[in-house]
Amino acid sequence: MWTPHAEQAFLDVKSRLTTQPILRPPDFTKPFCLAVDASDVAIGAVLFQEIDGLEHPICYYSKKLDSHQKHYSTVEKEALGLILAVRTFSVYFGSSPVRVYTDHSPLQFLRRMSSQNQKLLRWSLELEQYNLDVRHRPGKDNALPDILSRPVVSQ
Repeated sequence: MWTPHAEQAFLDVKSRLTTQPILRPPDFTKPFCLAVDASDVAIGAVLFQEIDGLEHPICYYSKKLDSHQKHYSTVEKEALGLILAVRTFSVYFGSSPVRVYTDHSPLQFLRRMSSQNQKLLRWSLELEQYNLDVRHRPGKDNALPDILSRPVVSQ
């Protein structure tokens, strides 16, 4: 049940996530990190930098899946989340490696899986132009993109 108290808490959290000290401008002297996630209905991603041991978001990305994308396999949805996030945030990438966190460990092996799937092959080839270091992160530690990939509860 979505109550006025829940609505106020949601607005408070949203405000805190989009202002300093949490949301920060990019520091191009520090490496960038990207966290991505996909659900059955949407994808979410966060571009962030680690500063003094804390992850500070720079940009957020969220997109509802269209009717065709909802029928993708799990690995295709997760790969779509990665490719769209990279397309969106690539303006921040230089030649330095970008660490990518995902709770879907097969994304670490996207290049090997692409020989069986033309869509994954195209996306894998596109991603090769970037210096990405894809790492698995348990879902409980991948909270921000997970939240962005979930449906919003309406009143």
